[in-house]
Amino acid sequence: FRKDSLLLATLAYNVGPYRLLGYGKIPKSRLIQKLESGDRDIYREYISFRCYRGKVIPSIERRRKEEFELFYIP
Repeated sequence: FRKDSLLLATLAYNVGPYRLLGYGKIPKSRLIQKLESGDRDIYREYISFRCYRGKVIPSIERRRKEEFELFYIP
């Protein structure tokens, strides 16, 4: 994933690698699918990892936005 490896490592640490890469019956995330196809417009998919027990948590959303700003290299 070259440029996006640090961003993905941070997200995998926070949400778990199986939610990103898939395992068994769990499919790959849309974020990984877009990166594998060469599309780097991943802001919406990255921010979508902001829920806990089905609810949007504002503090997690702020954290994801900060992480994206810090680690995304255009």
